Amino acid sequence: MSFANEVINQLFGGSHNKVNISNEKLVLDSGQIKRTESELREYQKWSDQYSTDVLFELKQNALFSKKNLSNQLNFVWLNRSTVNGFQLDLLNLKTPLGNIWYLSEIIKQKIISLGYMVTHAEYADYSEKDKLCRKERLYLKTPYRMRIGTPPFNQLYGNIQLESIQKDTLKFKLLATTYSDRNYNSPLPFDDLVDTIFY
Repeated sequence: MSFANEVINQLFGGSHNKVNISNEKLVLDSGQIKRTESELREYQKWSDQYSTDVLFELKQNALFSKKNLSNQLNFVWLNRSTVNGFQLDLLNLKTPLGNIWYLSEIIKQKIISLGYMVTHAEYADYSEKDKLCRKERLYLKTPYRMRIGTPPFNQLYGNIQLESIQKDTLKFKLLATTYSDRNYNSPLPFDDLVDTIFY
């Protein structure tokens, strides 16, 4: 039984309420991400001091991973015809991170500078195997004005998803999903997106 299920059973009684105790994952809260002014001020202080260092460390580990050299962040790359991306483990990051969402914020700003906009940002707090976990996702697309009129449309690097997961470990994931139909021009190379993010 998960920690959250135990709490629910204690608060509401386990014998007559039908709480699914076999379910290992229980969502406790979810919704749209809204940062407070205080959180954004703390992020800005951290960013002024550490953002350059964290991007350099990520770039270094990304280069090592592409050359099959040891990289402490365990970069994993995804290369398919319509989706490209990477995932990394932030537990061994040498640069102080503050909060896991700080990395999403840095990369989000870099992607916005390329002509993207955030279409939605969501979070879920959940219990899994007696641990409290959090997942945050940001979705970025080209502005709507770039997708009206006569095709083919410019998709830039495709639709981009940023995901941070905080449970046993701290993981960050970026996925770029592209369109392959004739309504869209060919996407820009994913390696160019990676270069823009890390440089």
